[in-house]
Amino acid sequence: MGLSQLIERHRQEVLTRWKEMVRTLSDARHLSEERLVNHVPDLLDWLVARLRDRDAADVHGSQMLSRVHAFQRVGDDFDLVEVLMELAVLRDVLLGLWAEQPGEVSPAEVIQLNRDLDDVVAVCTTEFARQILARHGAPREATQAMGP
Repeated sequence: MGLSQLIERHRQEVLTRWKEMVRTLSDARHLSEERLVNHVPDLLDWLVARLRDRDAADVHGSQMLSRVHAFQRVGDDFDLVEVLMELAVLRDVLLGLWAEQPGEVSPAEVIQLNRDLDDVVAVCTTEFARQILARHGAPREATQAMGP
């Protein structure tokens, strides 16, 4: 069984573990279940698709999910550290699942998962910073200079 199948088979368990751990963050405690979970199921689906066939899973899909998540968390008055902690918790849960059941998972799949999550973190961080700058009146040119 590869990493994509492992994640798929334990999807609900991953979400449950992630929610429990993220609920310990101060800003996440007040969120409804729907607001908390937000785009994580879609992100898991994207990661699974990406692990199965790197070319089939559009990188723009994860960028959109990351941007929407960052935008929502700015609206929820999270700080950047807590947004990044949410993603770190997801990585920890996924790597923990692999450590518990390494089976047929190749090191290349784990490396790919980490790279894809790093890309999500980079996009989410950039968008979060962009939203905060815009909220505080930074000129559009300043936020556009941060990249795509």
